[in-house]
Amino acid sequence: MMKQAFGILSLTLVVTFIGIPVHAQTIPANPLVPKESGGTSKRSLGGGGDLGTATGAKTDPSKRTVVVQYVAVTPVQDWTNIDGKTIQARLLAFSAPNPGEEGPVEVIREGKVRMLIPGKSKPVDYPLASLTRNHRDEVEQIAKAAAKGPPKTEEKKEE
Repeated sequence: MMKQAFGILSLTLVVTFIGIPVHAQTIPANPLVPKESGGTSKRSLGGGGDLGTATGAKTDPSKRTVVVQYVAVTPVQDWTNIDGKTIQARLLAFSAPNPGEEGPVEVIREGKVRMLIPGKSKPVDYPLASLTRNHRDEVEQIAKAAAKGPPKTEEKKEE
């Protein structure tokens, strides 16, 4: 039986929900205002009056940038289901410890695996039982290794 190497690749996807709106008012093209005595004068920039401009951008808390991070446990590869259909996808972890921390990596959850198809922005949860026997065995070997946690990396000592 072939030994499967287990590694983790971190994928980061930045999703922007609309932009941050900028609220501003238009300043009139003619900055001259009538004097009480009938002439005109330039508008003063001091004095605490409303100048017609916004003092700052107001942000809407429902519109923000969200960073979504996936932990890939395999590179993109072919996966075949029991109907003989093949897709190319990465096998993802459902959960994993933060970088540098120890703990299990969850690859199978409630009989499903999570896959990310190149070009798609969201992963797909797929029933493990729908994969061919060879691919189920491969996923189960990866899950067993992943349950022990991410592989430890050797720190290089400076000489």
